[in-house]
Amino acid sequence: MAVYKIFPTADTTLYSRFPTQNTGLDEILEVSVKNGINIAVNLYEPQPDTQILNDDLRRSLISFTDTDIQTIKSFATGSWQAGLKLYLANAENLSTTYSLEIRALSSSWGMGTGKFSDYPVTINGASWQGPNYSPGTSSAWISSSYYLTPGGGNWTGSFASQSFSYKDSKDINANVTSMVDKWFSGSVNNNGFIVKHPTSVENNSGSYIALNFFSVDTHTIYPPTLEMKWDDSAYTTGSLNIISNNQFVTSFDNNVGSFKYNTGKYRFRVNARDKYPARTFSTASVYITNKALPQQTYWAIQDVKADDIVVDFDNNYTKVSCDGTSSYFDVYMNGLEPERYYKLLLKTVLPDGESIEIDNNSIFKIIR
Repeated sequence: MAVYKIFPTADTTLYSRFPTQNTGLDEILEVSVKNGINIAVNLYEPQPDTQILNDDLRRSLISFTDTDIQTIKSFATGSWQAGLKLYLANAENLSTTYSLEIRALSSSWGMGTGKFSDYPVTINGASWQGPNYSPGTSSAWISSSYYLTPGGGNWTGSFASQSFSYKDSKDINANVTSMVDKWFSGSVNNNGFIVKHPTSVENNSGSYIALNFFSVDTHTIYPPTLEMKWDDSAYTTGSLNIISNNQFVTSFDNNVGSFKYNTGKYRFRVNARDKYPARTFSTASVYITNKALPQQTYWAIQDVKADDIVVDFDNNYTKVSCDGTSSYFDVYMNGLEPERYYKLLLKTVLPDGESIEIDNNSIFKIIR
């Protein structure tokens, strides 16, 4: 029932065609192969020679702090899963099927302060040539990882991949659990991820596929995230009866309407009642008798303005819990963008197998 999101502290793109340039503050991360394409990318650069015409490879680096990683470790219990999410800004020359690799970097690196449009180019921080640069010093990536211009990062053997077909969403949502687990244990240093095309594609002189994703410096609601999910749900109804048919109503009576960003976990309690309760001889109103939602009940969060699902229903990791008071679930406010409105959604599976999605327009805002 737990979903916890953290945002990168650093990201940048490495360009084989401009091996010393840093773009650590750019709004876009590029994961592209433009081999054999003579594109005037930067009008201030000298015209490339014949060899460089086949050398335009772009990889992205993304880093999350150890502090955030260890915070997640203290929360995540039992079965858990880590996913790296990047949101597509635009694409060129997509194939009907393609795949991307996400690998754990084996060197620390500096974000830098450059943008792709800078002239003269900014050369502090990470670039294709090396993981960090400052005036008077330079360093190179440990090994060459490209068949033309040496550089472009170095990584461990751990990696994840994601394949895309014609009708799939083109956003990245890669399972990086094995790599984060090594960071948790300390067996591998947390130097972040590199996102790239497979080597067979990068080393093909005729490859051309360009993908642009929003960076942490985007002015949109789509920065990269590391999303942790784990199941710490508990279902004990106590004296509560369980909803048994589709004639019921729900409400979030403790939704206070606004929550401060980065203030941790909040527990939403779900009041579920029969729409047409049976008559009984009682001094209490039967219309306020609370019931438990069925055990197969899940929650989701939707961004109201963008109409996008921020946390989707998940049969393993967004289960609704129950105790003797009511059904409930916890939301970590840290992973929601400030100054945005969000809507709470529910989905429940009744004993007869009927699945019902519930939207009672329960909205809250994250404030700074």
